[in-house]
Amino acid sequence: MSPARSPRPPAVRYRPARRTDVETLAELGSRAYRVSSVEKRREFYTDHPRFTLRDVRVAELDGEVVGSLVLYPLTAWVRGQSVPVTGVGSVAVSPEHRRRGVGEAFLRAALREMRQRGSHLSALYAFKGAYYRKLGYGVAEVVHQLAVAASNLPASDEARRVRRLRLPDRPAVQALYERVASQGHFALARRHEWWAQRLWTEPGDWVVYEGRRRGQIEGYLYYEVETSRGPFRLAVTLGEFVAATPEAHRGLVGHLASLADQVEEIHYAAPADNAWLALLKTAQNLRPGAEIAAYLDSGGVANGAMFRITDVKAALEMLPIAPHGRGEVALEVEDPVLAQNARVYRVSARDGRLRVAPYRGRRAPRLRVPVDVLAQLYAGALSPLRAAEAGLAESSQGAAEIAEGWFRARPAFLYPFNLF
Repeated sequence: MSPARSPRPPAVRYRPARRTDVETLAELGSRAYRVSSVEKRREFYTDHPRFTLRDVRVAELDGEVVGSLVLYPLTAWVRGQSVPVTGVGSVAVSPEHRRRGVGEAFLRAALREMRQRGSHLSALYAFKGAYYRKLGYGVAEVVHQLAVAASNLPASDEARRVRRLRLPDRPAVQALYERVASQGHFALARRHEWWAQRLWTEPGDWVVYEGRRRGQIEGYLYYEVETSRGPFRLAVTLGEFVAATPEAHRGLVGHLASLADQVEEIHYAAPADNAWLALLKTAQNLRPGAEIAAYLDSGGVANGAMFRITDVKAALEMLPIAPHGRGEVALEVEDPVLAQNARVYRVSARDGRLRVAPYRGRRAPRLRVPVDVLAQLYAGALSPLRAAEAGLAESSQGAAEIAEGWFRARPAFLYPFNLF
């Protein structure tokens, strides 16, 4: 008996959305997500602060629109420099066409388009990591999901400088975010429209830390309060915590500690290199995970954004690397989706940049890596040395040690308010 053949992928037609598609898109989105009305989905496509209809793509099967997605034009801060990123979001396939390969064929077409038009780096938030990993996406952002008591945080005299945000503070808060984000790693830049139409309309509380000079905003905090258990068992979820100085950090944490008489729980998705675990008086997780041996749990670890490199050469050359990075490796990339990436590159570092050329057979330390793992190295989410030790990459002649000096950085943190 001959072996069964893999099912042929559906003949999906991939194209830009048209104005005449808006009603179809709204209805498709409403049925696919089941969380908003057709009217809300229509508004999503016609009045969004981050994209226009030109950024929407549809999948047609036998002349019927059966899928849609948005290619968000974004910018990330990396080592103080801006890097373009295409966000893939709002991926929808009609319920009647799922489990037929439509979504995968659709996303493969989107990846080909991104490469052809010069979008070298893609990001998304996955409904299932394994689905996107097979398309070449790797986890770029790791967060600690903290659930702690306000009484477990340290008080601070600096909390006296925390006050409610006033309307004239808004430009200073926006500028502060850009200043802090630009010092991070793959934090997303924000357009004024995103602040005006989305963030400033959020229903929760904004507070700011005002420095010793009047009007000098050095930190801010946004949080929402959940009241279902009564006024003295409140739960607070931090949407954004930004501090430019140690004083501002102490002041904002002290403000949260001062709410202990009413606030029972504080929830926060913190960056992987956060200092909150050091701030707690004792290790605590009010939503505990599995206890292992003598370890005290202070927060679950969760995957955030995933990255995908669509053009290895161009993406590596646009990435600002550690200024002290030196050396040369033969980088062998495995990419079953975008065959143009699957080759061996000669990569060398100098003056904070990587130079990439075809490998001509010169003897050089070799690093062999799948494209999804390369995305994790690129984002600083995974160390080349750790990748080699875990069998996620293959290193010879010290290639991983050389690459370690290129990609070492603070872990990526895109900020929850930048979800797309």
